[in-house]
Formats: sequence, C-alpha cells, structure tokens
Amino acid sequence: MLAGAGSDSDRCGQTGRVLHLATTWMTPDMDDDTDDDTDDDTGAIDDDMFRFDPPQLDVDEALRIARDRWGIDGVGRRLPGERSFNTWIETPSGRRFVLKIQSAGEDPATIDLHARALVHVERRAPHLPVARMLPTSDGELVPGVSIGGRIHPARMVTYLPGHDFDGADAVSERGLRAIGALIGALAAALSDFEHPAAGGFMAWDLANGLAVDPAMRDSIGPESIRVLEQADDRLHRAVDLMPSLPHQVIHNDGHAGNLLRPHPGSDEVCGVIDFGDVVHTIRVADVAIAGESFAPTADDPAGALARITAGYHAHHRLTSREIAAIPDLVLVRMALTIVLLEHQIVAVPHLATRAERHLPHVVRATERWLGLDPDRLVERIEAAMDDES
Repeated sequence: MLAGAGSDSDRCGQTGRVLHLATTWMTPDMDDDTDDDTDDDTGAIDDDMFRFDPPQLDVDEALRIARDRWGIDGVGRRLPGERSFNTWIETPSGRRFVLKIQSAGEDPATIDLHARALVHVERRAPHLPVARMLPTSDGELVPGVSIGGRIHPARMVTYLPGHDFDGADAVSERGLRAIGALIGALAAALSDFEHPAAGGFMAWDLANGLAVDPAMRDSIGPESIRVLEQADDRLHRAVDLMPSLPHQVIHNDGHAGNLLRPHPGSDEVCGVIDFGDVVHTIRVADVAIAGESFAPTADDPAGALARITAGYHAHHRLTSREIAAIPDLVLVRMALTIVLLEHQIVAVPHLATRAERHLPHVVRATERWLGLDPDRLVERIEAAMDDES
C-alpha cells in the first residue's frame, strides 16, 4: 500500500493505529472538551479520508491534457476508476496508454508513491507484467494538471492488454498457483522499496481497523450487520495480531478485477494492474486479498487458498505466523469490503450502483467462509507448500 521484506520494527507504529481511527474522523468542530455533557465520544466519518472522489471532466479534456503534457495524441475512452478519472488512449501508431487523473484533494505525495513503486518494480524485476510509467515531456512523473481552476495530480502509464478474472469460471490449480506466484514475485520486487507516503492512510489496508470500527457500522444494512457480528471474534483476533506480523510496501490490490489473462477462456495470468492502493502494511495481506477474491466461491475453497499461498510462498517466503493468520485475514478483507461497499452505497454516488450489486455476493461469500474451519484451511496450505518443496 519502508523496510525490507519481513521487517516488523520500523513501521509497526503505522499498523498500531488500528482501533484508533475514530480520533482521526473527528470533524474540526468536534473536540474532547471535558465540559461536553454528552457520552458519545465516537467521531464522525470524514468522507475525505477515503478519496472516492475522482474529478469530473470528459474524455476530450483528458485527451487534451495527454497531448499538452505528454505529447501523446490519439483517440480515447473512459475506463472505470474508484478514485481517479481514467482514460484509455490509442495513438495512430497503435500504442496504448492510460491517463489517470486524481482528485484535487489527493496528496500528490500519495500519487508519487504509486508512480515510484512502478518505477521500482521496472528496475528490480523488469520481467514482471506490470504497467510502465511515462514522464511528461518535461520529465515529471506526477504533474499537476489544471481542471476547472483546481490542480489535480496525474500520471500516465502504458496499457496492459488482457481480460480480467472477474466472473471467471473455476480457475485451475495451475492458474491459482500462477496467480500466487505473480503476487509473490511482485511483493519480492517491492520488498526493499521505501517512500515517505507509504505509511499514510489507505482505505483498503487490512490493518487500518475499519473492519472492526463501530463508526463504520452506524448506517449499514441488517444482513451486513448480522454477518459482521458473527465474524467479530475472529476479526478482532486478526486485528490484534497484525502489528506483530512482518511489514513492507505491497501492491495491496491483487483481486480478480486487477489480474489479467490473455482471453476470457484462459486461466493463465499475464498481468497485474492498478497500483493505486499501494501501502506499507502486513505483507501477507497480498495473499489474503487474492484469496478472498478466488477461494470463498471456489468448489474447493481450502484448495484454492492453499494453491494461491503456495505459489506466493515459492517467490516470497512467509513465516509460520503469517500462514496461520491467513484464514482470518481473508475474513478481514471480506469485512472491510462489506463496510466500504456500504459506505459507497450511502455516500459515493458514482460507485453506489456497482456497490449495491456487489454487496450481496460478498455477504454470501463471507457466510460461507465463516462455515469453514480455519485450522483445516491452514493444514491444507501447509500440505500444498510441502508439495511445492
């Protein structure tokens, strides 16, 4: 989402912020005045924290920015984006790019983190199938671009061809191992990456405490509340454990929608996209995120999780404590997804329809995951690792 792989000393304070987010959500006029006679000391959710607010423009304006700042001219179309306005561009020669323009409220240092992570991977592991950063004509990686009188951080990357795994039929054992291997190789490439913005708040960071924070549950639906309450003991146990696990900068977004395959019928992974959730956090989160995306709905959930983990472990070694935590960390990812989807339904109009459509599937998958024995899941992971060795 900046020490080397396995380090849990330099940045544990970042994950130590879990369960203390209510203080950061207090609005400016809310203080802890001891004369206040109310008993409510929970903070209000500050929507600006999440940055689910891409700029409003049209593709023609994005193409003008690409032409003026990068010297790239072509046709374009909009791509989906949670926190950025994304434009696919194809030049007359057939070269393809993606221009990503962030909210004016986004810290440019955060976008620089995303850009520098890609540059680092290109240098450390040029064989990995990730996008490449393109500086502007005058050499800037993250320029500010003017839209409606406000300055927005922007970046340009090469376009990776392929089809994502969303809605994919059952992924083979070989395909799941390959997914884990790619995520593990990417984590290994990032293991020595450092950036001053890497320890900042990231909504999709498993270690940020949102999955168990009462403030996130104030206005969510009864089905979500029911499944979260069933999960709470395990969620709190995982949150308490996280500060002691190894930390590093990770991709933090290797789900089915960001993993590419050559064609819809394939389960060969050929790319990973979207570095917009990069953060310094528990390194095993990458396994939990991919596991949450593929395992709960698989015919053999334990086998799917085991194969992803074994593939990852072959490229970036996990400790026994990390392996034991994976089933509950998958559950944390599910709970975090539920509370953020509920928030998007209420507070983020451009994401509300998609969130409403996706939420019931996540709730059902969480119910299924809660029915699985976490000890048995760990046994299957360990057996898969033995098969790899």
